[in-house]
Amino acid sequence: MIVARRFVCLLVAIASLLAGAMAQVQTSELHVTVKDAKGAVVRDASVTAAESGRGFTRSATTNAEGQAVLLSLPPGVYSVTVQSPGFAKMVNSTVRLTIGQVADLPVQLSVAGATETVTVSSEAELVETQQTASATTIDQTRIANLPINGRNYISFALTNSQLARDTAPSIGAAPTSGLNIGGQRARSNLINIDGTNAVDNSTNGIRSTVSQDAVQEFQILTNGYAAEYGQAAGGVINIISKSGSNQFHGSAFGYLRNRYIQATNPFSNVNQPRPVWLHRGGPNQERPHLLVLRL
Repeated sequence: MIVARRFVCLLVAIASLLAGAMAQVQTSELHVTVKDAKGAVVRDASVTAAESGRGFTRSATTNAEGQAVLLSLPPGVYSVTVQSPGFAKMVNSTVRLTIGQVADLPVQLSVAGATETVTVSSEAELVETQQTASATTIDQTRIANLPINGRNYISFALTNSQLARDTAPSIGAAPTSGLNIGGQRARSNLINIDGTNAVDNSTNGIRSTVSQDAVQEFQILTNGYAAEYGQAAGGVINIISKSGSNQFHGSAFGYLRNRYIQATNPFSNVNQPRPVWLHRGGPNQERPHLLVLRL
């Protein structure tokens, strides 16, 4: 009975460690240091980070060193509010956190009346002093604006000069990330989607992934990553999908394939041959453009 109880406790401990590791993969941390105008630390200050799009809020209180740690924050833009008796309330609504980031935010409070509020409108300058891995984040701005062929958003990782396209042949119908990271083949990479392992252990291929429209951002770890990524011999790609929000939104894109912007077949003796479409309306007619709306 005692052995069985110890075994159950061991399983619970392992599950807790795995859950913590998965949470760190898909979330971020914010370390806030609060000081007054003279540089002295402010203890027992209330620190709140709120993400209005999801209605997500997390709070903490500064310790004796004036530090407050907010854990497991989903990536996004946060409004950070710091309050302490005898000081003006500080509100910074431009704190942007990315996937896997461990950011430090220094805050300076000024002495003022209870009703005064200091609002910071410029984007917060965050630093990372605890990150040991070499990481690159492909954010939503790049995903939405960079040109792409085939709508495979993983190709945006090639904007990092440390990565190259993998030319090794695929094994059957098991695709890979298609990336060489650190000189390792693509099947040596670890792919996580929302903190869940997306690698097929039988072939080291990638299971079905989410579409480009559903991706919020993804992080690339090339070296120096933590032991929680033990399956990777090359690099790690952490993908996070978009979540619901309090605002109605959607996207739209057009698909155009016109013969005048395609290369002519080198074996054809006709300049820009017209395609033959078998559809109602007769052959040799231009196929209308396709417009896809997503709401």
